[in-house]
Amino acid sequence: MARVVILGGGFGGLAAAHELRTIHPEIEVTLVDRKDRFFMGFAKLWDLGHVRPLADGTRSLGKLADGGVGFLQVDITDLDPSARTVGTAEGTLEADAILIALGAAKSPKHLGFLNNPGAHDLYDGAQLPAMHADLDALTEGRILISILGGPFQCPPAPYEAALLVDEQLRLRGVRDEVELAVSTPQPMTLPVAGPDASQYLAGHLGDRGIELLSAKKVTGVDGDARRVSFEDGSTCDYSLLLGVPACVGPPLLAEAGLTGESGFVEPDRHTLRTKFERIYAVGDCTHIPTATGALPKAGVFAAGEAVVAARNIAADLVGSGGASFDGHGFCFLELPGRRVALVDGDFYAEPRPDVELTEADQDQFLRKQAYETERLDAWLG
Repeated sequence: MARVVILGGGFGGLAAAHELRTIHPEIEVTLVDRKDRFFMGFAKLWDLGHVRPLADGTRSLGKLADGGVGFLQVDITDLDPSARTVGTAEGTLEADAILIALGAAKSPKHLGFLNNPGAHDLYDGAQLPAMHADLDALTEGRILISILGGPFQCPPAPYEAALLVDEQLRLRGVRDEVELAVSTPQPMTLPVAGPDASQYLAGHLGDRGIELLSAKKVTGVDGDARRVSFEDGSTCDYSLLLGVPACVGPPLLAEAGLTGESGFVEPDRHTLRTKFERIYAVGDCTHIPTATGALPKAGVFAAGEAVVAARNIAADLVGSGGASFDGHGFCFLELPGRRVALVDGDFYAEPRPDVELTEADQDQFLRKQAYETERLDAWLG
């Protein structure tokens, strides 16, 4: 029996495992991850904004066994892509094919910035209780949501967080006493989606009185003074800092010789094959170029790439038909009033991504909820 090992239990790993078990149940699939549960990134924001507790959108990776996928909760210690072996704290796994879906690591420098009083990693679910406590205690001052560098995961999320925090401050009756700002090192809110989508989002921020600090690269955080410094010499004081660290490639993959000049794995952007035979990579651990930059580091893209990679792995192992990733993807953009706009299009288009923005409405919010439920049920029962 052919053996496939999947590294990582996020969007990419789960989508690939489901696809392989669906199209070729005779292939033995084992997924390895150090954590034991999965939730979608926007579930953290729903918790932050009191839409729904994070626990309600969390599933156990142990449920993979119900679908015939082996699951090992263990640390990965090394990877030999030439021999197709994976070293773990509990021994070595041998595979006929490996799919790497390990996600991205966080910049140690930026994590250091956030190791200061009044500062939190916005994307760290474990910090939600502390974020809630600080938000609930705040009655005046300034909240700064800061994108510390790039690339970073889920491009719309920091702005969605700002809008959700704005709603909560208004419900508490303290919005007039609390300033709210978002800083980004980028020239606009959503460069990957283009100027129209960026202006659309900036307009919604402006309508809610949220200050947008564009082209502001963070160079330091003074926790004692509660002040963020920017490369252009300006500063911004804060009472509460919710930061988004930049992504870096997992060191394990660099040590295995899998990363390129970008610091991430650089697979073929259509097949997701790496330079090593029957080694594939998808999701945030990759750098996949487009005409104007790179594919967003977002779960929808990881899942789409993973389905293609799974089909190509099956083609390698049992001779079935392969597949090609065409660069199409979408992103939910959540706005006040439980409304969602959709950014959708061909991100491989030339000379720039061909992306359309659908006006926000509540039906799209329901679609976002259904997207989560359908995939959690399919992947983890």
